[in-house]
Amino acid sequence: MKKNLFLALFAASLIFAGCSDDKPAVPPVDTNYNAKEFFSNSVKDLLQTVTVNTADLPKTFTLGGGTKITIDDGTFAIGGVPITGNFTLEVIECVKPSHIVYSGTNTNLTYGEILASDGFIFINAKQGETNADKNLLKNIDVQIKQTDLDREWTQLWEGIDTAGVDGDQFAWNDLSADAVLVDQPGGGMGEIKGQDGFFPFKLGKLGWFNCDVYWDYGPKTTLFIKITGGPVDFASYQGGTGSTCVFFHGYGDLVVAQLYTPYGTNGVQSYDDSMPIGKKGTLLAFSIKEGKFYLAKQENVEITEDREVSLNMVETTEATIQAAIDALDD
Repeated sequence: MKKNLFLALFAASLIFAGCSDDKPAVPPVDTNYNAKEFFSNSVKDLLQTVTVNTADLPKTFTLGGGTKITIDDGTFAIGGVPITGNFTLEVIECVKPSHIVYSGTNTNLTYGEILASDGFIFINAKQGETNADKNLLKNIDVQIKQTDLDREWTQLWEGIDTAGVDGDQFAWNDLSADAVLVDQPGGGMGEIKGQDGFFPFKLGKLGWFNCDVYWDYGPKTTLFIKITGGPVDFASYQGGTGSTCVFFHGYGDLVVAQLYTPYGTNGVQSYDDSMPIGKKGTLLAFSIKEGKFYLAKQENVEITEDREVSLNMVETTEATIQAAIDALDD
């Protein structure tokens, strides 16, 4: 009996020993996964969509962040022919710092300034898989919530969207002539006065539009960033090319400046004399290349005269990068 028990225990020990050698299979690294795919997935997550029938228009839609969009019948066309029947309205609403990073955009102005946003949106319409014409037949009425009720006036800007164009970056510019069909409430074209807790404006065009003012009017300087520890092929808009992005989130404002101007070896800088001296914020750099993820983050960075900051990226996971982006909202 004792012999049989010993044999049974010995056999069991062999079974467990065999099991301990069977390690869980490690999923293969997707070496094709890169910054472009990361932003593509992030934009899809941000996209708010609704199916609309032209027979139900006019109608007002309220987005998750409180933005209101009113659409009239006969607003959209494809090839100049008004859309009838069902179509899809697609909107991205950026009212938090994380939204801006995930969308691959920023609060940079094309001519060397940084903006403080009151929120911005991307609007598109499509029927089936065909996008509507950029230029509208009628205005869209938009109302973005005032996050700072002490700010009575803001300015409307148009995003320069060059997604898919290698090497180009995203930034904001003055409104084009076709962006607005009529002047804005309370001011000239592009100037918007807050009304009942919202900034209301009218659009005659699809695309990116932003309510912003200049970020601080005090003395400004240039911020320089050196990157070590990871890839240094800096990314263009939404990862069209390259892998590494560098952002500065300014505390107390909806400011997410992207630093993409080359600086020396393995570095980028802000626009010349664009960063307000004395302001503080978080620097965030991340890279996604050949299925690997790298991250560097430094909080409470104070902008001082011609400051240079070194960021050492370490290999990490996609979930950790996402958590660092989400933490900007805190």
